[in-house]
Amino acid sequence: MRARRSVTVATAALAVVVVGAFTVDSVNASMVEADVSTRIRPATPGVAAPSVMIGGGPSTRWAGPGTLASASIRVEGVTRPGLGPVAVEAAVTDLSVPEDRSADMTAGAVTVSVQITGDSLGPALGMRDVLVGGADDPSLAGGVEHRARVTGTLAGTDTRVSAIVDLVVDESGAHLVPVGAATGPSGFPDQDPDLAVRRTALTLSPDVLPLGIAVETLTVRGGTITAGGTAGPGTTPLGDLARPDH
Repeated sequence: MRARRSVTVATAALAVVVVGAFTVDSVNASMVEADVSTRIRPATPGVAAPSVMIGGGPSTRWAGPGTLASASIRVEGVTRPGLGPVAVEAAVTDLSVPEDRSADMTAGAVTVSVQITGDSLGPALGMRDVLVGGADDPSLAGGVEHRARVTGTLAGTDTRVSAIVDLVVDESGAHLVPVGAATGPSGFPDQDPDLAVRRTALTLSPDVLPLGIAVETLTVRGGTITAGGTAGPGTTPLGDLARPDH
């Protein structure tokens, strides 16, 4: 009976140690995430702090001294060339976090995406109340597509146009290429097709992605157009993820 009680006490003690270690590690992880967040965008009243999540557990979180194995970052309200505020997301590996906070954070590799909503797209198209949606077979609703329906009201007028656009990336950049006016039950049968096509043609700025990364993919899902690209070692300091367009 005494032996059984000893085993029970030992098991309980081990559980307390494990929970304690997990709690300490969680606190440490939160502190690191908060530190990386404020390095990307210092605390600013009225501006949401970047969301940072570091991957792995205590034994896999760090790839080396001061180097995080991986991190996921999301920054809201970033202005990119020609667009309204967008959300920028980055998946980073081998993130260097120098002890000296004045030094730059750099990454071994990073995948960056800019999420462009209708509000983001409006300034580039000269429209207001812009809506973006998938335009392919309804059976694909909710999935990733490479063709979108763009609808908006021309700035300074009450004229509303809607067009189907292909999302194209080629050697000359990333483009919204109109393939026809949106007609039928969900379109505007009485709109000017030529006007709709002309006003929804757009080539995104070569600097639409931060860090000097070129767009490699352009897709639409859930009312958001996503431009994405990757970069390897030597990536521009990650503090520039949230650098506004000047």
